[in-house]
Amino acid sequence: MDRVARAVGFAALVGLAALGGACDDGGTVAKCFPGAAGADTGAFPSSLNAYCMVTLQNGTVTANEGVTPYDLQTTLFSDYAVKYRTVWMPPGTSVNYVDGARFEFPVGTVITKSFGFPADFRVANAPVKWIETRVLVHRTTGWKGTTYRWDDAQQNATIEPGGEVLDFTFIDTNGKTQAPNYLVPSQAECPKCHADDGTVITLGPWADQLNRDLTYTDGTTENELAHWSRIGILKGAPSPTQAPVLPSAFDPTSADVASRARAYLQANCAYCHSDGGEARTTGLDLSYTETGSMQLGICKMPIAAGKAAEGMNYDIVPGHPEQSILVYRMQSTAPAIAMPELGRSLEHVEAVQLVSDWIASMPATTCQ
Repeated sequence: MDRVARAVGFAALVGLAALGGACDDGGTVAKCFPGAAGADTGAFPSSLNAYCMVTLQNGTVTANEGVTPYDLQTTLFSDYAVKYRTVWMPPGTSVNYVDGARFEFPVGTVITKSFGFPADFRVANAPVKWIETRVLVHRTTGWKGTTYRWDDAQQNATIEPGGEVLDFTFIDTNGKTQAPNYLVPSQAECPKCHADDGTVITLGPWADQLNRDLTYTDGTTENELAHWSRIGILKGAPSPTQAPVLPSAFDPTSADVASRARAYLQANCAYCHSDGGEARTTGLDLSYTETGSMQLGICKMPIAAGKAAEGMNYDIVPGHPEQSILVYRMQSTAPAIAMPELGRSLEHVEAVQLVSDWIASMPATTCQ
């Protein structure tokens, strides 16, 4: 093939990718190309299939060709849901590496996160019933997100712009039956978490979250930062040994209790409780890099907690998790008290224990 023909062929492929869901089926089996599927101009398609990002077969969500799966060191709790994440960038584009800030993805990038539950978490490799796939598209005017609900047959996911609350049950790893009021978020609720000073942003893909090994669909295991660099979607990254690493919250070998508790708060609270988050006016900053004791809530009185304080006076009382508002709100499932405000209807028992252990390890102090 001469250079002109190759250029024409590549341009056609890029054009198809930009549209998303484009097909070259030879009259039989359709082949689709990942892309923004029109959402880059503000019109989300009715079916998740239009993006050609993921395929659901035999209870497993997998990334389509040209789409990169990824996972995080410490994840957001969503009523114990299992998750599958993917990212796609337009051909020829990449994201620049930064150490201590979120990656700024190129326009046209599509990110998905799928949520599902096995009937019994005690059963190894149990089939998962997938509930939803959330999509973030980086348009020329910024990021915009929506949700797609999987049908009961697990064949198709259709747009759910208004959101939904679902009731179902599953058995957790301790054999207890859990009955969440699971929230499928609406488009209007996306900025509740994905916002920084009013601008919609991504949350998970930071260097310290991606500096971990992942086993890919071909069976190979590779550090994610190294993998992204090798396939050309990440530029300027150092070797993984030179990059920051967020502790894995529930892996005792990854760090001490304090660091792991702080990592959990980073993933589950800091998107609001940070300089640009929705809860910035509270003065409570739960970012992993925050060093000020008052900003972390230690002997800090809440600005406006109301009944959510349950008569307690401080966010964190060193040595006393039972007197700390932070722990109380993590334990609660009451809508007016529970933190985070969205995405959790069950207590994350393991996280409450981790944060309680961290507070209990602090030298006991009488806050005044």
